[in-house]
Amino acid sequence: MTNDLIERYIYAATKRLPEKIRADVSDELRTIIDDMLTERCGSVTPSEKDIRVVLTELGTPQELYEQYNPDSDKCLIGSPYYSTYKYVLKIMLICASSGITLAAVISSLLSGFGNTDFITVDSFIIFFRDLFLSLFETVPSALVWVFAFVTVLFAIFYHKNVKIDNTGNLDNLPPVPVKKEKISKAEPIVGIAISIAFLSIFLICPQIFSFIITETNTWIPIFDIDTIHSTWYIIVLFGVLGIIRESVKLIEGRRNKKVMITSIVTNALSAVLTVIWLARDNILSRDFIDCITGYFTESGSVIPAVLSNFQLFFMGVILFALAIDTIDVIVKTLKVSK
Repeated sequence: MTNDLIERYIYAATKRLPEKIRADVSDELRTIIDDMLTERCGSVTPSEKDIRVVLTELGTPQELYEQYNPDSDKCLIGSPYYSTYKYVLKIMLICASSGITLAAVISSLLSGFGNTDFITVDSFIIFFRDLFLSLFETVPSALVWVFAFVTVLFAIFYHKNVKIDNTGNLDNLPPVPVKKEKISKAEPIVGIAISIAFLSIFLICPQIFSFIITETNTWIPIFDIDTIHSTWYIIVLFGVLGIIRESVKLIEGRRNKKVMITSIVTNALSAVLTVIWLARDNILSRDFIDCITGYFTESGSVIPAVLSNFQLFFMGVILFALAIDTIDVIVKTLKVSK
């Protein structure tokens, strides 16, 4: 049958298709629509409502275009990954900008007010100047890197057909999670924010970890800045593993084997990176060790000996935290799977 709404519908669905297949697709759609109308109305002439119901069941013109377009798989990120990509990207960009802004504010506070006993106009000028310069230098480039990382990751998922959910097959739809299975969105979002804040602080302003000598009004950094900068790649990998772990939790939204396995693997790799990073004797600033050692030498305290091996203590704390997180994920997953 010929109907203006049907013709406009077919035209909208096929107008951007290659010319060599456009006519064939149009004829195929007309046949499908006629068959659906016949099945719905029988020998009765279809009404406008019947036509609208059938076209709605068939899908939007855009959906049909994507179905028949021979180049639909040549896009960077397509369905069904694109909606999840936008969701994750939005959260990552918000967390990145927030974490970097926090690091810039703390760094600017130290530079503006850290070396003065009194709050002056000059202190405020230095604070806002350094804050503006820091944000101008770091935020745009960091957001570009976040955008690139998330985009490349989901492009790989799309072109390698990596399954990130089971909603495309009726036979494999996951059950509705009960309350104890659900992962609150706040949990992985906070985890992503912490990972990005860790990256921002250690890469942009590791001097934040400092203490002041009141007699000379000088700040002594706890960590050796040159060592931190020379091992930037380990810090980046450590942060990226944390982001991947929390992103999987965010996408899944429930405790299952995928979340458990991802957590185990990322925590294990993080533990290896921790050992590589901290199995050295130059993580702490030499000035910090000399200052503390001199301060406690007269009292015969064991603190200097502890501080001289602080990197090992720091390593132990991180490894313990990773082990606790792994055990927690395994136990909770096994509980909900029973």
